[in-house]
Amino acid sequence: MKRMHRLWSFLVALGVVVPGAAHGQGIYLGFEMGQNFVPGMNTTGDSDDRASVCDEYINPLYTTVTQTAGYEDYNCTGSNRGLGDDWNNRFDSAGGFLSGFVLGYRTGKNDPDGMRVRLRPEFEYFYRASRYDQTADIPFATGASGDKIRQEIQVATDRIGTLAGHNLFGNLYLDFTNSTRFTPYAGLGMGIGSAKMEYTSLWARNADPTAISTGEGLPNVEQIRRNLAGTTSVAQKALSDTLFGYQVLFGVDYEITESLSIGVKGHWINFSSFHSERFEWIPLRSHVPNLRRDGSEPVSGTIMADDMKLFGFSLSLKYHF
Repeated sequence: MKRMHRLWSFLVALGVVVPGAAHGQGIYLGFEMGQNFVPGMNTTGDSDDRASVCDEYINPLYTTVTQTAGYEDYNCTGSNRGLGDDWNNRFDSAGGFLSGFVLGYRTGKNDPDGMRVRLRPEFEYFYRASRYDQTADIPFATGASGDKIRQEIQVATDRIGTLAGHNLFGNLYLDFTNSTRFTPYAGLGMGIGSAKMEYTSLWARNADPTAISTGEGLPNVEQIRRNLAGTTSVAQKALSDTLFGYQVLFGVDYEITESLSIGVKGHWINFSSFHSERFEWIPLRSHVPNLRRDGSEPVSGTIMADDMKLFGFSLSLKYHF
């Protein structure tokens, strides 16, 4: 923060000392720093895992599962395409840091006699870091996971740390110039951004084999329950995606000198949904992240998040050439 304060002091001094053209048309550079606020976020996870009784590390007799009544529809040896579990979660609103730089061009000249509207195109880069720092119990899951959560899994959580991103937008403003030093404005923008989400997933089963319901009716049920009791699945990864977005901007600038202005600026941004790359649980049920001892049939998952909106409020500083 001390460096930021020094930068602000330097830019203000630069605007006071260095003469500039009349505060009308021309190129400008700007810097902004402030806070961002994000609403609650819904997440959906999915994996291509199979049922635990199809895991060779848990059930060495997985190839015979379909020979037992009640398990005829289990797919332990065929393609796992389309198989797996889905789960949903919800995270509360969050906030964090916002900073950026702009390069723009002011068209037209000031009208000392009254209000005038003029266009202002601008390129904007900004960085945001929204700190969720939340661990949420998984309240619902479909398929095999739904039964497991209700019966034998003691811990099933997702955690989101920080959601951060670098963003580049093109904006177009309407400046409402007037005879005062204040210039209110409003604008629209479109752009693209990288997003990185700190994500952790934890699934842990009861350590007591008698509390495990998986394998009921199978001939080696006791072996399955012993192998499954106390196992954990952990994923910890910085997930990434490229997001597209549009924004509404508004604010007001105050002319300090012919070269320098300060202001307050607001962003409202709506980003596209976040779809992560695939990630692995290491370990998966306390073993390597595949279903077969020969290393085949790896298991991975993805996370999708929606409600990817952002409101930002910042102080801005512009130097006009």
